[in-house]
Amino acid sequence: MWLLNFYRFYLSLAAGAFVFFFGERKIWPALATVIAFRTAWFFIEGRVRHNQIERSFRKHAPAFKQALGPYGIRLINKAEDDPRTKQSLAEVFTPNMRALRRTVEQLEMLNTLFNAGMRPTGDEFLLHDCKLKYGRMRLQETKMTAKKSD
Repeated sequence: MWLLNFYRFYLSLAAGAFVFFFGERKIWPALATVIAFRTAWFFIEGRVRHNQIERSFRKHAPAFKQALGPYGIRLINKAEDDPRTKQSLAEVFTPNMRALRRTVEQLEMLNTLFNAGMRPTGDEFLLHDCKLKYGRMRLQETKMTAKKSD
């Protein structure tokens, strides 16, 4: 199954093979096609990821602010200027509940370390704490909705 993780590579090779067999039968245009295809895929994938982060950020920012009060407002305002913070918050803003569960488990493990005295400095602990609280809240809401539908 791990071979399927190389799908980008296989698609690039297929594009190069297409150019080789249906174009001039020379290796250099085929290699250039492989490189160009992979480069284009990289930029398109990055743009799609950026759009997903922006969309989930716009969707969850008001609820995050309301649930966490002044700390949530502070983090959302910081995330609007700092892409690293926005990407970090996107971990708990994800629509994928399985990924959210994994993220909350990782945050709980980090919380154990932080409570043991390995606390980071500055806003990193605030970011971690707010992400953990909001992630738990979202998981609780999905459990409540699932119970109501049963």
